[in-house]
Amino acid sequence: MMYAFLQAMRAIRGNWVASVSTITTMTLSLTILVGFSLVSVNLNNALAQLQGELELAVYLADGANVQQLTTTVRGWPEVERLEFVSKSQALSEMVADLPALGRAAGLVENPLPDTFHLRLYDPSQTQLVRLRLEQLPGVDEVDDSSAAVATFLALNDVLRIGGSILIVVLLGAAVFAIVNSIRAAITARKEEIDVMRLVGASRGFIRAPFLLEGLLLGLISAVLSLGLAIPGYQSAVARLSEQFAFVPFVRDSALLAWIASLLAVLAILVGLVGSAIAVAQHLREHD
Repeated sequence: MMYAFLQAMRAIRGNWVASVSTITTMTLSLTILVGFSLVSVNLNNALAQLQGELELAVYLADGANVQQLTTTVRGWPEVERLEFVSKSQALSEMVADLPALGRAAGLVENPLPDTFHLRLYDPSQTQLVRLRLEQLPGVDEVDDSSAAVATFLALNDVLRIGGSILIVVLLGAAVFAIVNSIRAAITARKEEIDVMRLVGASRGFIRAPFLLEGLLLGLISAVLSLGLAIPGYQSAVARLSEQFAFVPFVRDSALLAWIASLLAVLAILVGLVGSAIAVAQHLREHD
């Protein structure tokens, strides 16, 4: 193993142009992947919070039997919480928020309706509950705020599909860079490899230094990528959170560590796969 490691380090130093090119390509690819992962995680977190806070506003017609509606709706198993806001209370709250409306409110009849605010245990039941609410006597209109959730879901789908395509392209570029780098190392050691084959060296003995070289290139790229992405993300979140305090940015250290670990494993696998492809091609050509 020590022999393979020393040979891998010698190959990286001896073919430093190819090694630097490979590390640069992989670092850029992995950094972009980390960026997409963090954006996706934050978007999913925001969507989960939005769905968790989703409420239905049920506007009642004048003369509606509030007590009967309250009893009926509270008996539904999907309903977690029901809050009744009378039209006078709603007007008072509006005037408190916008004092300039105080004089106008005293001159005209209260135009606001009595309202139920409902929160469900499972937001996916929103459409079903809405249909049932609209069929109740005394219910004038139901607003479920589903447009905001639909927008987030559409954005998440676009990001997921686009991200999947980009991942394939970036990983393909990283594997291609590794293959070229290892092929350059194999070419530089061609005579040495031929001698080892003549004296009966096993395929595993010949392959080991190149596989380890690919692993090291992947690991170095992962370290550089994480050194750029994670501190950059933390700095960006610190600044953006001051401007957008309502956005639930992900700050969980355990989650960031999991993403970093996954990236390191992915980089090592890319390095091993790329080097294995290059070595297999060379051995097949010389069999």
